[in-house]
Formats: sequence, C-alpha cells, structure tokens
Amino acid sequence: MGFLNKTINKTKTSFSTTSSKVSESREVSKIESQIKTERNKVTEIYTTIGKEYYRFTVDGDESHKANFDSLIAEVNESRRLIEEYEAQIEEVRAKAKEEREAIKAEAEARQKEIEEAEEQARAEKEKEKKENDDLF
Repeated sequence: MGFLNKTINKTKTSFSTTSSKVSESREVSKIESQIKTERNKVTEIYTTIGKEYYRFTVDGDESHKANFDSLIAEVNESRRLIEEYEAQIEEVRAKAKEEREAIKAEAEARQKEIEEAEEQARAEKEKEKKENDDLF
C-alpha cells in the first residue's frame, strides 16, 4: 500500500509542477507579446520621426519639427511600458518558482508522513508477530 501512496504522491506533484510551468509559460508569452507590440510601435515611430525630419530638412516647414516632441513622448511611453512588462515577467517567474518550491515542500512532507505511517505499520506488525510467537 505504501508503494501506491508514494506513486500517487509523486504523480500529483508532477502534475502540479507541470501545471505551474504551463501557467507560467502562458502568462510570460502573453506579456512577451505585449512587449513585441510595443517594440514594433517604437520601430514605426522611429520611421515616422525619420520621415518628418527629412520633410523638415527638405521643406523647411516647422510643422514637421513640431511632430518630433509628440513622437518622442510616444517612444518614451513605449519604453516605459516595455520596462514594466519585463518587470512583470520577472514577477511571474519568481511567483511560479515559489509555487513550485511550495509544491515540492508539500510533496516531501506527504512523503515523510507516508514513510512514517509505513514504519509505524511495520512496527505494529513486528509487535504482533512477537506476541503471537511468544508462548509464555
């Protein structure tokens, strides 16, 4: 019976750990997608800044120069968001790691309980055997 309990314990632990890893991967992928979107946005803004600068230098029109400030503000906002997203990824990974460590600790505690119960059962069997073998 102890072997079955140990196997069940290991299976539950493996399932919980795998579930935690899948959940972590899903969350990280979602955030990485947001980072990619922001990086693409920054690339597009850089292209727009280049076009506006070219038009400013060729045309000499100040309206093109006026667009720089708003475009630069958008780039800075995207960079700030990217930093936040990267921090979120670190938080998700740290939380998932703690969760897996907790799962492992619980599994070890259950394993210890199972082993103690087995040892107690063995001791009781041995005691019963000695009592049955004792003729006096």
